[in-house]
Amino acid sequence: MPSDQEEYLLPPLSGLSHPEPDRPQASWNPFDPNRSADSDRSYIQYGRAPSAPQEQDITTHHEPPTTVGLGIRNVRRRPVSIHFAEGLEEVSPTVEPHSPHSPHLSGLTTPRSHTSKSLLLDNEVRCPHRQQIAQRWFRWVPMTILVLAVFATVFSGLYFFVACFRPRYGNFIGQEGRVAASTANLLSALFAKTIELAYVTVFVACLGQFLSRRALQRNSDGITISDMSMRTWIMQPGSMIVHWETLRYSALTFLGAMTLTATIIAMLYTTAAEALVSPKLLAGPNQDRILRANVSTDFFNPIYLGFNCETPILPQADPSYRNTTCLQMQHVGQAYHNYVAYLNRWTSMVASGGRASTVLEERLPPTGSIHDNTMVTGSWIDHHNMTQLSLRYNRMVLNVTAAMPHAGVLAAAKDPFNAVKQPQNSSEGQFDMTVAAPCPAINVLCVGMKESELKPLIYDKWPGKKFDAEKWQDGQENEVPTYPDWLNRTVVDDIFGWGPKYGWRPPIFGMLPGENQTILNHSAPFGNAMYVLGKPPQATKLDYALCSMKAKKTPQCSVRYTASASGARFSTDCKNKSNPWQFDRFFPDAVDGNWSLDWKNIASEWGNSLSLNSGISDGRASNARLLMQLTPSGYSLEPTLPSLAEALAVMAGNTLIMGTQDATFLPFWNHSEASLTEPELQYFNATMNVVNYQSTWTEGWQIAFFPVLFLTFATSVLCLGYLLSEKGRQLTDFTEPQNLFTLAINSPATSRLEGACGTGPQGPHFKEKWFVGMEEEDEHYYIRTKAEENTRLGSTTTEVSVESEHPKLVSPALEEYRRLSTGQNAMGRLY
Repeated sequence: MPSDQEEYLLPPLSGLSHPEPDRPQASWNPFDPNRSADSDRSYIQYGRAPSAPQEQDITTHHEPPTTVGLGIRNVRRRPVSIHFAEGLEEVSPTVEPHSPHSPHLSGLTTPRSHTSKSLLLDNEVRCPHRQQIAQRWFRWVPMTILVLAVFATVFSGLYFFVACFRPRYGNFIGQEGRVAASTANLLSALFAKTIELAYVTVFVACLGQFLSRRALQRNSDGITISDMSMRTWIMQPGSMIVHWETLRYSALTFLGAMTLTATIIAMLYTTAAEALVSPKLLAGPNQDRILRANVSTDFFNPIYLGFNCETPILPQADPSYRNTTCLQMQHVGQAYHNYVAYLNRWTSMVASGGRASTVLEERLPPTGSIHDNTMVTGSWIDHHNMTQLSLRYNRMVLNVTAAMPHAGVLAAAKDPFNAVKQPQNSSEGQFDMTVAAPCPAINVLCVGMKESELKPLIYDKWPGKKFDAEKWQDGQENEVPTYPDWLNRTVVDDIFGWGPKYGWRPPIFGMLPGENQTILNHSAPFGNAMYVLGKPPQATKLDYALCSMKAKKTPQCSVRYTASASGARFSTDCKNKSNPWQFDRFFPDAVDGNWSLDWKNIASEWGNSLSLNSGISDGRASNARLLMQLTPSGYSLEPTLPSLAEALAVMAGNTLIMGTQDATFLPFWNHSEASLTEPELQYFNATMNVVNYQSTWTEGWQIAFFPVLFLTFATSVLCLGYLLSEKGRQLTDFTEPQNLFTLAINSPATSRLEGACGTGPQGPHFKEKWFVGMEEEDEHYYIRTKAEENTRLGSTTTEVSVESEHPKLVSPALEEYRRLSTGQNAMGRLY
């Protein structure tokens, strides 16, 4: 006789019937004609009373493979139709309502509690679990999850607090620091990604634990397919778009809202860490500091400047003119450079259609440079209304004062003791420093005069005097009266402050200069000013212009130094009421207006090097010609040209910068020597911010990522607390695909998912409640819908098994299941 399998594979033959086998084969189909019919219990199981001894006409055909339970395939013949005798109704198979135990594999299968062991079929599938489902922490999986939970909590908290406190790393990160900037950013991104992965793993594990415990607990509502798919939201966020129906049933629950939040923050965590934690080059806050500087002299010491002038010529090679020659070369280079840059700015402004104001403080400020990479910008101070002055004296009067920054600030910023980080190739190390320091200033006062008004000051116009240019330049002319003779009075004594009333003698010039030429005076050796006399072109309708130049230190300014790798800016901020770093705020008794007696000695070399005295020998210097062309033709400043006084102030600005090298930061010089052989240390107040690496945001809108870091830390704490609260045990996660597949394939089939085969669950399928139970006889776990279980338990009174009269000892596995399913723990109410 062929085997059952061979028989099933044969095509059905018409008119032939198959003899029943001697012994019924194992089958879960109650209508299998091979099934034994002599057991009343089988009929009771399937809701069918024993039939009368009437002949039943059963027609069968060959049945393709069918699924019994979830995924269990069985190749059997089943009846196409069942014809009962007249008067009998066809009864659908139902689940035994009396069984107190869970069905074994199918709703169509006899529960083991109601089936004697002699009736068990040989091929009945049993799936008792081999290990406990609650694992202690010292096992590999629970311990790994616990370590990841601690890691995610600690480091997400660290990242959150770093984002809140925004630390600056100073010299720790950077080209000269312990950690390179690229390495720091890489480590930040690496830890952020690791935190994200650990967080996702821990949250998914906690979600699985929560759902598994809820599914096991008898008095809970169970779990739905949409609940089981929430783990996919975090691991595959795109599934929320593809399977949007799961959001409909679970997103509005508390657990669903937490999962949705965790999904969003997991997607954005690396971006949030990059925006708020990753080190970036930013200017820090202003920090008040006390800096020190090496000081060797007072302002405008010509001897000190000449001795320290850098030249390859040794002093013994040219003891008489080595220093002056070096200074004149520096004057030529720096003064012309500053002057040309200033004129270029005027040219660009006028060429673009701009016009300057007639108010001095609103015009282009004085400019200069140091070390070829530091741009210097001064300020116009001691403001005067030129028009009012000119109308008052009925002649052109220009009175301007330019302040330039203290050059000693540059040396202090580079002093290693002050630990000011220097700019690197990028913007790293760029700093902005404001210093309370006295500043040098130069005053230029120019007056228009006629030839007759100048005669008292021109040696060649004195009666009986004959001018000799060669002797005059060599200083051999000694016929000029000496002090205490106050020399001749002029119509401009009150403007320049000459005579006994003011305590200063006027200058004496050897001759009148020619048109577009200038000459300097050398006849006032004990004065505090240098004078320039020039003749403007005829177009100005002005005979001559006489200008005085003198310098001072002013306490009404502060110095600002901004340095970067591409260059630096050096500027002043003067007479600003809102400037707390103005020098006179720290030294309110500092005097403004003490004109230096030494600056004139520097200026004489400066003037000679710039050919401002070439008119004495009828020299036609280009510099003098341009200066005379800048003389205003009226009583006001011209909007398209700098004035003669402004040009002289800008051109002489380099003497102010040179005159403050290694100079004091005090309003006075407190030494009897003009200069010190060994420099002394002086301290001054400053505030500065430095561009270095900081964990912070760069744009205001990036603070929107703060909730991501906070929620990551907060939910990590909750997850860690949840894992520790379950008495150190972790359940098998029934929502994991491999565990769920194993559980489902050994569970009974259900009509609650009708239509879901092939295309998957849809609509109401997602909200069907499921639970995980155990068939206590075989210690077999299975999954089934809550609705079917409630129907089974609520039907009829449970039959008492004969075996119940002799209760067996409860196994550890069964005890574990009963303990977990009753929810007798601290977290039981949550499920």
